[in-house]
Amino acid sequence: MIRKIIDQLNLVGLILLLLVIVCCNKKSDCCTLIDVDLRIFYQDSSGHSLINSNPFFQASNIQIYFKNGDQFEYAFDSNLDNPNHFYVETIQSKEILRLFPSNFYKENRSTTLIALNKAIVDTLVCEFDFNNNNTILKQAWLNGVEIKNRYIEVKK
Repeated sequence: MIRKIIDQLNLVGLILLLLVIVCCNKKSDCCTLIDVDLRIFYQDSSGHSLINSNPFFQASNIQIYFKNGDQFEYAFDSNLDNPNHFYVETIQSKEILRLFPSNFYKENRSTTLIALNKAIVDTLVCEFDFNNNNTILKQAWLNGVEIKNRYIEVKK
């Protein structure tokens, strides 16, 4: 009886040891860095914030589209903190669009459309660095104009 219990405990111990050996992966993903956001300050001709300034430029009307192959898809992921891939933040009384660009890559670039409303659409092209398990925004252009330091001011 005692021998049977000892054999069962040894078997359980062996199974646990095998699980630990099989399940432990020495290559870990502990240090993956995803750094892709950028900021756009949309302003009127006087330099005032355009977003949320009138019904035509409400943040709730902004739509983001990701280029996937030859088509653009509406960007919405309900499982994200910012499911529309953007949010508006106020910095020094400026309403600034903080955007997370497309993750559909063609080589190391992606294309994102920013529809401020039905009449105004901007094209964002981003270039990424994918070294060492990281995804880092390296360069970006809004309507062909280079965005420096991930921030641009645009007059509409």
